[in-house]
Amino acid sequence: MQQKIELKSGLILLADDLADELWLTKSALFQARIYNETQVTRSGHEAIAYLEGSGRFSDRDKFCFPDLLLLDLKMPGMDGFQVLDWIRANPDYGSLPVIVVSASDDPED
Repeated sequence: MQQKIELKSGLILLADDLADELWLTKSALFQARIYNETQVTRSGHEAIAYLEGSGRFSDRDKFCFPDLLLLDLKMPGMDGFQVLDWIRANPDYGSLPVIVVSASDDPED
């Protein structure tokens, strides 16, 4: 039986528009025995709304502030680069750990 491992902190926010990529990310977390709660947003605008606790994410009991953001670079509307710029420009969110995840083969990414 595998031992359950949790990150020091709790919630992981996955920001990705593709269902297959979300499945792969969740599968990788499971394979690594990381069983933390996850929430999903499907666009850059949705990720920012989640972080702000606005709109449908206003219930902080249901949508707790994340301890880690796994951020896709290529999303429709507002992409991951723009989300990252917004996070780093906002002092309330600047200390949020962000891991950029992308299947892009563009060297500039």
